[in-house]
Amino acid sequence: MSLTYKKADPLIHGAVKNLTCITRVDKQPHHEEQYYYIFWVSHINKVHISGGLNKNDVIERFKISAKEFDDKLELNEFFCKVCNKESNTAFSSLAKTGDKTCIDCLNK
Repeated sequence: MSLTYKKADPLIHGAVKNLTCITRVDKQPHHEEQYYYIFWVSHINKVHISGGLNKNDVIERFKISAKEFDDKLELNEFFCKVCNKESNTAFSSLAKTGDKTCIDCLNK
């Protein structure tokens, strides 16, 4: 079976191979709706970030369901899912692979 790719961000050259996670942008007082950052891997295995999109934009551009949006949404993106400690490496792993595990837990 061949992979299908989606062209989701017109500002980035490349098609979406894997949407790894969605995180919230800090809500500004002058914004009525919530905006999100989307981390994804392109067809050449390069990690990208797209931002400034509301939930409907994310669902439409990335061709995902509302359930998949909720599954990919990370509210505590800097906390390792194994040890629950704050870690930049947990976030880095999440953005690259979709697995929110810190380097300390991976090395155990």
